[in-house]
Amino acid sequence: MKRLALLSACGVILLAAVPALGTRTVKIPSRVTIASKGTVLHGRVKSPNHACVDGRKVKVKRVISGGKDQVMGTATTNGQGRWRLRLSGFAGISLARFYARVRRRAEGTAGTIYVCRPDRSREVMIGS
Repeated sequence: MKRLALLSACGVILLAAVPALGTRTVKIPSRVTIASKGTVLHGRVKSPNHACVDGRKVKVKRVISGGKDQVMGTATTNGQGRWRLRLSGFAGISLARFYARVRRRAEGTAGTIYVCRPDRSREVMIGS
């Protein structure tokens, strides 16, 4: 009787594992750009798949030498992947370096998970 219970438990575990093995992951590249005009930073998220462009959250960070980079603000992309963020002035803003980061995003349907890959832009200075 114990052997039969053990065999049926193993069968249930194997049946539960089969759908997980059938899941397919599709990784889609993303690219984030940054530029400045005065104290406004702007850019685009580009990807071959439109789902990886619209509604992406972009964080703008200030480079801190010898420490953790400071988040200056966030923006969300529009339907064309464009984003913009106005920085409020502070001492040394024109000497600081900034970059944009877009995080990984995963969305799944039955059997397929689409992963929009993360990216980090080049660094820019205000007014350059």
